[in-house]
Amino acid sequence: MARTSRRGSLRSTHKYSWISLAVCWLIWVLNAYDREIILRLGPTISEQFGLSPEAWGAIASLIMLALAILAIPGSTVSDKYGGGWKRARFQVPLVIGYTALSFVSGVKAVSSNLVTFIALRVGVNLGAGWGEPVGVSNTAEWWPKERRGFALGVHHTGYPIGSLLSGFSAAAVLAMFGPENWSYTLFLGFLIAVPLMIFWGRYSTKEKMDTLYDHIGAQGLTPPDRDHVHVRADGDRGPIAACFRERNINLTALTTLLTQIVYMGINVVLPAYLYNIVGLSLAESAGLSVVFALTGTLGQVLWPTLSDVIGRRTTIVICGIWMAVSVACFYLATSSLLVVVVQLAFGLVANAVWPIYYAAASDAAPEGAISTANGIITTATFIGGGIAPLLMGKLISLSGGWSEHAGYTVCFFVMSACALLGVLFQLFTRRPRPQSSEKQGSPDSARPTLAL
Repeated sequence: MARTSRRGSLRSTHKYSWISLAVCWLIWVLNAYDREIILRLGPTISEQFGLSPEAWGAIASLIMLALAILAIPGSTVSDKYGGGWKRARFQVPLVIGYTALSFVSGVKAVSSNLVTFIALRVGVNLGAGWGEPVGVSNTAEWWPKERRGFALGVHHTGYPIGSLLSGFSAAAVLAMFGPENWSYTLFLGFLIAVPLMIFWGRYSTKEKMDTLYDHIGAQGLTPPDRDHVHVRADGDRGPIAACFRERNINLTALTTLLTQIVYMGINVVLPAYLYNIVGLSLAESAGLSVVFALTGTLGQVLWPTLSDVIGRRTTIVICGIWMAVSVACFYLATSSLLVVVVQLAFGLVANAVWPIYYAAASDAAPEGAISTANGIITTATFIGGGIAPLLMGKLISLSGGWSEHAGYTVCFFVMSACALLGVLFQLFTRRPRPQSSEKQGSPDSARPTLAL
């Protein structure tokens, strides 16, 4: 951020960067919508199949854990295929494939069979988990390194937008067509993804990327590596082993896992809390459970940008403490108005931390292994996402079931403790290794420390 005068305004950014960001943002919106819609529909699905909190938690955990399986190996395959315009084309069949599975899972003959539905949702998330670090890397490769934090922050605003859309969609479908037709909400992603990805596959060319990188260089900025990413190899050890030897990546991954337990835990608990404790209808609880996405969009631009100024760790610690306090305050939210107020406070940090985690991992990544480092963060995210429904379902069951207030209270305070534990891990991070001289102009090297 200290180099703002040299970089000029964002208006000097090439149109190819903005168009690529718009496409990757829309992909991220679809990803968020498809992942979050299942959680919005938790009470509805549980009622249709007569599921206990523990049973629904186990099902949701299985579906969410599938996101973690291919994130690291998939990001490495993507690196080997090639970066830049090649990575964009790699993304096309991946996104179409998992959104097609999501469409099929919404067919009523399929969604009425619980086992088949679960199997298809696992397949959807295998592809979506693979696609997340690919999308993050793809976004970064169409922007100068000095503006990468801004680009990733804007890119990640797609998640709260997708989350908000999932709540509105669930509320609309349940109100218009009835709870028995909840699966209609699963058709939207594929219908948008097909034309979007056809455009993206045709738009992403070597000629455009050469033009873009020449423009970036002419602006006095640093273009990403052309055409491909050099994957690090230490003897028989590849980029995965190299990344796991970095303390900052490991500690940031642990913080990420704990934060995702909080974020996904709220997504699991809040719709049920609004329906069973506050007394809202299924449609109202689905719609009101995503209010935090309104402030989430603001936070996802504000905090990642601030992390370029005050440091990654400082920002993560502030956000973690804020998250812990706001989640604990759900204990006091016994009316619709209080639920909205607490959600708006929680939303300011709820979505903001993910691009900061990716930036922190990139800061600490071995040379040529940034995408793999991001894959580790993605995997930690999804492991936390898989733990959360199982843990929350178990806590609610042990406290008397869906209709007892005590179980939700326990969940809120356990999530608050997870956020504070994530802050504690950050206190043990250290300065990354010195950067090579050719990278001294990048914002990552200009602020090598994550220290408070």
